[in-house]
Amino acid sequence: MKGPSLTVDLAAVQHNVRSWKRRLGERGLWAVVKSDGYRMGMLPAAKACVAAGAERLCVIDVGEASALRAGGLQLPIVQICTTPLSDLGTALRLGVIVTIDDIPGARALARLAAASGVVAKAHVAVDTGSGWSGVVHSGIERFARSAATLSGVEWEGAWTHIAGPNSLHQQLERFESGVEDLRTNGLSVPSLHVASTGPLLWGVKEGAARLGVGLYGSTLCANGEDVGLRTAVTLTAPISMIRTFDEPTPLGYGGTYVAAPSETIVTLRIGYGDGLPRTLAGAGAALLKGQRCPVVGAIGMNYTMVSAPQGVNIRIEDEAVLLGEAPGLMLDEVAANAGIIPHNLLTALGAGGAVSYVGG
Repeated sequence: MKGPSLTVDLAAVQHNVRSWKRRLGERGLWAVVKSDGYRMGMLPAAKACVAAGAERLCVIDVGEASALRAGGLQLPIVQICTTPLSDLGTALRLGVIVTIDDIPGARALARLAAASGVVAKAHVAVDTGSGWSGVVHSGIERFARSAATLSGVEWEGAWTHIAGPNSLHQQLERFESGVEDLRTNGLSVPSLHVASTGPLLWGVKEGAARLGVGLYGSTLCANGEDVGLRTAVTLTAPISMIRTFDEPTPLGYGGTYVAAPSETIVTLRIGYGDGLPRTLAGAGAALLKGQRCPVVGAIGMNYTMVSAPQGVNIRIEDEAVLLGEAPGLMLDEVAANAGIIPHNLLTALGAGGAVSYVGG
């Protein structure tokens, strides 16, 4: 018996890119394909996004940038974390727009650019409260004055990372203040980008948008707003067992659910070893022949049980849908049921098994 199947609909990814672009208008859409495209496959996702109009790609390290270049993608690539000194040479060779947030990094980049006879493009990360990376407010003036004296570097932009909706207003104020300090002290940083999927819907109205999980259909449930997205990922699992019990029977580890007499319990060949969150026990559901079947009992490493309604016509190896475009099984809904963010759901599922592709 085969195991679970995880499928990415690249046509749906393209649909989502076009939907976001309509919302953005003249603002740029930069597709975030870091961490192997949220474990959905970096190169297929990137190519789908570019075909639908993404202007840039965003990565976390030069290894990802190298794979994109090897895959034939020549559009601008932005590294959205501080570029380590040891990676600057490779980034320069690949034409990556690096992120710099300290004076040693700026000087090293300038030296490498001079030695290579090229102009390096760099963005300045400004730490406004997330702590991931960036120049802290007290160091911006000194950084800018030093960086402005360096030749061979085009300081193309600046960015920050928004920690959440509650800190958005304060972080935007800090970023605006930081950008003003950069410009006052010699760095023009014309391209500003603050919005990722969530902040875009929380109210960031200017600059390019770095969209990652939104490519796959998530709005992070922001304000309940309908952006016209499709869930681009489908998760299915085959039925491995169908049982109807004659007496009350505890199910799974810990016996947390007791099957009632005459209740039909269906075992699916999927579990937390395949990336399915254990927190979906008692909260998630599967779709069998169009019927919603709640997850019951603890989720095991390889098996998950659901309660099927009477009379549903199912057989061993029939496929159940656990994530897809059906109401209640969309990306944000399944993540919310599991009590996790959709980024976590996708990366866990992608790490749990092979991904296949349709459309595009």
